Amino acid sequence: MKVKAVIMIAAILFAIIPMVVYAALNASFINKSGQSSFRAQIIEEAENEASSLSIILNNARNNLEVAGNIESVRLAAAGQSSDGNAQADDFLDKFVEENPMVVAARLINKNGKIIAGTNSGEQFSSFEGYKTTADNMLVFDAISGDSQQNSTMFIKKVVNDCMLVLSYNITGSNSIISRVTNNSKFLDNQGSVLIIDSQGSWSAGNGFNKELQNEVSADVWAAVNSLTDGMVSDIVEYTAKDGTNYTAALMNVGGKSGLTALVRCPTNRVANNSLTMLIVASVIVAILAVVAAIIVSNAVTRPLKKIEETLEYIRNGDHEARIGNVANNEYGQLSRAFNNVIDEIVVSEDRYKNISEMSDNIIFEWNFKTNEVVFSNNFNKKFSYRASSDHFGDSFLLKAKLHPDDAERYRKDLDQLEKGIGFAGNEYRIKNIYGDFIWVLIRTEALKDKDGKPVKVVGVMVDIDRAKKSEQQLTEKASYDALTELYNRETIENQINNEISLSEVRKSEMAVLFVDVDDFKHFNDNYSHAVGDEVLKFVAKTIKSEVENIGFAGRYGGDEFIVMVRNAESNNPATVAERIISKLSNGFDSQESDDHLAVSVSIGIALIKDDYNTRVEYLIGKADDAMYSVKKSGKSNYAFI
Repeated sequence: MKVKAVIMIAAILFAIIPMVVYAALNASFINKSGQSSFRAQIIEEAENEASSLSIILNNARNNLEVAGNIESVRLAAAGQSSDGNAQADDFLDKFVEENPMVVAARLINKNGKIIAGTNSGEQFSSFEGYKTTADNMLVFDAISGDSQQNSTMFIKKVVNDCMLVLSYNITGSNSIISRVTNNSKFLDNQGSVLIIDSQGSWSAGNGFNKELQNEVSADVWAAVNSLTDGMVSDIVEYTAKDGTNYTAALMNVGGKSGLTALVRCPTNRVANNSLTMLIVASVIVAILAVVAAIIVSNAVTRPLKKIEETLEYIRNGDHEARIGNVANNEYGQLSRAFNNVIDEIVVSEDRYKNISEMSDNIIFEWNFKTNEVVFSNNFNKKFSYRASSDHFGDSFLLKAKLHPDDAERYRKDLDQLEKGIGFAGNEYRIKNIYGDFIWVLIRTEALKDKDGKPVKVVGVMVDIDRAKKSEQQLTEKASYDALTELYNRETIENQINNEISLSEVRKSEMAVLFVDVDDFKHFNDNYSHAVGDEVLKFVAKTIKSEVENIGFAGRYGGDEFIVMVRNAESNNPATVAERIISKLSNGFDSQESDDHLAVSVSIGIALIKDDYNTRVEYLIGKADDAMYSVKKSGKSNYAFI
């Protein structure tokens, strides 16, 4: 049944039975119901703040990530810029110009000097205070002086030995905070929202205060500190410093390093003439409903029709379409809110498009509801396929030309993707625009609805062809140790260096194991050098069998071996070390001595988790240090550095 017909029938029914229904209600019940509805609306409003807070937090973190990954900024931070940091300075200045809410972007060295960006060349007065703040934490700038005169929020991260800081405006109608607080009025504009950072400072969109505990009660302060990411508190009541009694709820996004919204409304609001208003409304509706049924139905459905038509225009590609002739009534407010939301979506999409086009990586989305797949524009620079429509059946995901050795694995992974399960073996060879197969790394993230069902997959394709082919060339050209048939020292160092680059692209961990044979001199002295060679071959064969599918190994020199384990977060290097020690201790039957010889080794382990600038010599040296700690504590064991 159409909405228009439903409204007409409802209006007629309200003309016949409203007084009967409302007569059955008493003042106590109405007041209790009003209280329940009042509290439910506050909690609902708190839940609605999650999206706004997520946008603020994610945009700030994304901006920081984008700026921090720009090559000129990273070179300046590493002290390797060839032009005196001019490119980094230009980029950060342009970054501020293109992001209206960003008021400053600075790259600060470890001595507190601004080496690029806003006020470049000056000493940063708040350096010590900023330095103690955790990375990727968006906080009010209560460090740089008077909070009302320096009303900003900042977020920072460490880039090499420097600190990258972005500052956001939080005052005025178009600030990062007032966009939330001004658009979050509810309950006849009596309800309001305070935004709280992880350090207890808060703002309502016009400056900020440093200590929330001075504004709220102990119960509210305790609730702020107990919230976790995505959690809404129970209803709390408190009296503010100005004497107003508030009913409130809190919503956290980002956990201890995120933001919290305090959604509140004066407590006495619910008691204002609720019973009288209900009775008056019922009488008016009963008298006028039949006469006004057609007028009301038309008036209600006409704006909805405009919204529907506008949405259809936008869906068909007209991003400039908006609701016109906005009246000064509730529908006008709805229309303005609708237009504002569309404006925000268009700005967000433009920002998303610009970021994706600035990157060499290809971004794609698969919407399960519409079964449509969309790729970022830079896709056309890498692949020649042009889909006839956005439907999944026509998409590159399904039509990509895979290398025969990867095709079956890719199809199985694609079947799992619709279930929200990411690509398991996410490195594939795909034919590019020039007809060559290139290595591509695919990472995905599933977006789910409130019931946990996947509704969309967002993914990125990263070109890792150069690194993979470098790895293959090293393998093809590798020099092997003649005795053990493992990589020699030079080759193992080159292989590890290339693996560090691949681990950075994969965002994975890797481990280097330094293996030294305990008391190797014993085999040479008590038996012969031929037996010693047998021992080395046995050790090499054992190590190779343990890491063949998860890494590689080489002879570093004498009785020393190096083992590399990739994806160390899943291929536990400690378990690898334990298996090597166990199998070697079982020994082998020596053909030279006719004895059964057991072998003991000491193993040192060094890990790379996120510092992909580590030199291979330093990494091997750390593993060597860990091995010597085992030697000193009894041998035949392993240790981490």
